[in-house]
Amino acid sequence: MRSTITIAALSAATLATGKPVSSTSSLNPGKSLIARTADGISSCGPDWMAIDNVKTNNNAIERRGYNGAVDLFCAKAAGQNVGKDKFLSMASRVWLDYGGNPSTTGINGYVYFEIHNKKEEGGHVVNENDCKKYLTTLSAPNSKCYGKDNADTKGGTYQVGPESISYHALAQKFPPSPLSALDAPVLLDTAISELPKSPSGNTFTSFPTNVFNDITPLKCHSHNDYERPRALYTALSTGCISVEADVWVQNNNILTISHSSDPGPNAQSLTDLYIAPLVKLLEANNGAVFPKSPDTGLYLLVDFKSSDGAKTFAALVDNLAPLREKGWLSHFDSVSGKLVKRQVTVIVSGNARTGISGDVPAPIEQVEGESTNPGHAIFADAVLDRDLKNFNAGNAFYASAKFAGKVPLEQGTLDKMKEAKAKGLLVRYWDIPGGRDKWQKLVDQGVDLLDVSDLEEVAGVDFHL
Repeated sequence: MRSTITIAALSAATLATGKPVSSTSSLNPGKSLIARTADGISSCGPDWMAIDNVKTNNNAIERRGYNGAVDLFCAKAAGQNVGKDKFLSMASRVWLDYGGNPSTTGINGYVYFEIHNKKEEGGHVVNENDCKKYLTTLSAPNSKCYGKDNADTKGGTYQVGPESISYHALAQKFPPSPLSALDAPVLLDTAISELPKSPSGNTFTSFPTNVFNDITPLKCHSHNDYERPRALYTALSTGCISVEADVWVQNNNILTISHSSDPGPNAQSLTDLYIAPLVKLLEANNGAVFPKSPDTGLYLLVDFKSSDGAKTFAALVDNLAPLREKGWLSHFDSVSGKLVKRQVTVIVSGNARTGISGDVPAPIEQVEGESTNPGHAIFADAVLDRDLKNFNAGNAFYASAKFAGKVPLEQGTLDKMKEAKAKGLLVRYWDIPGGRDKWQKLVDQGVDLLDVSDLEEVAGVDFHL
């Protein structure tokens, strides 16, 4: 774009500098002085997004790419007038591929769009086609923000005019603040930001409840989930149906969370990171963890780290009261002899079992007690690689073990899996070596839950949906 400097502009320049400004160029005498605008990319973002819609998990799940999100934003923003110093913003779902192959690597995230009017006194009216042109320049193959290896983009900023209007598109892991900017343009005095972290722990100040509507549940277990970028949220965004929390019992029945040592009574708690967010989520979604699959619940594995299993168990019963009172806990009906599945199934591991260093472990007695385990709504994690005679569908839900065999699984391991499944237990191995190739073989051979540390790798597994 080119624009001739007007007499008014020259006068303004004279006033600003105190010196006259010539209307001719010193390099080209007799020519009108020309000011070039800054139309083009000024910067790229830090994180990679798939450009086009992509199918993951062996073509089972479609993920939204950057260009699809651009189309949605520009269509919704079209015709809106962005006043001077205002921001028109919207956050939309996008597939973050971490710079890997988008069909096998990534996690659900967001792209934050913003149109910032920095100078235009009369406002900037958004034109849908121009909006798409500016923002898709960031994903064009000749763009400096384009990744040729995986056909992805980092997004960034496109400047329109002489630093007048900025079109931003930046990848983010978390929903926006305010949440009203999710898939709806909002006109604000400031830019939108990520939903803030809670001062009480690794969760949000207000857990988002309307962000899982497009999530497909997957048979993966989020190992040490509380260490994720956000506890519970990151796992659910991936689609994992199982999460793990290590707890330490404190005074007043508080259960704090830490992996290797007692964090004390003021640390983040099971209630902060899991119970309260789950109650809020289920209340908002008519009792569904995953609205797209309302019959699919969440498995909450609570690993007892404190040596006093009985005290920890009693504290857990107390902490689960908000879920139990709503009827949201799976339980074993001793009359019918059947498991009654509900939205949340609670399994206890670690020191919730006795004899785990011996050949014949068992649940602690509180698991099977009528008074200590109200409604039989807490289940043990059976020790898969030992004698299973003390575990059954009435007192256990998982059968887990540290992986110590070979992939593909050998016959002895398959026989133990068959024994556990015959008892109605789900098989889970943890500390699985290797990457997706080994994970895939385990899924194909019947392992019920894939224990995962790197959630972005889940996209490369075929769960036979």
